[in-house]
Amino acid sequence: MPVALLLFLSAGAAKASPKVLGPWVADDGTQIRIARCAAGLCATIASGRFKGENVAAVSGAPPEFKGRVRDPRNDTSYDGALRLNGARLELRGCLAKVFCRTVQSWRRP
Repeated sequence: MPVALLLFLSAGAAKASPKVLGPWVADDGTQIRIARCAAGLCATIASGRFKGENVAAVSGAPPEFKGRVRDPRNDTSYDGALRLNGARLELRGCLAKVFCRTVQSWRRP
């Protein structure tokens, strides 16, 4: 029974995640692409100075996918999340898993 429950939960998360898959644009115009990866979902910068850099490796189900986020400017990783908030996707970073804030907000192109 636990295996069946695990498969059921995994299938639910897989069906829910397409809402966030594909292209997004940060407020500064940087393009980001969300795709499936070993962690579950990964956000990769698709334009600009940090093109090709991974900025999030998360898993879960909407509205919040938790995992690790990364600042490519200094190669520092944090606990964090991608969170759907209406039509926007927020990149959240946390210090000590307690102090969390939205560091970027992305929209569909």
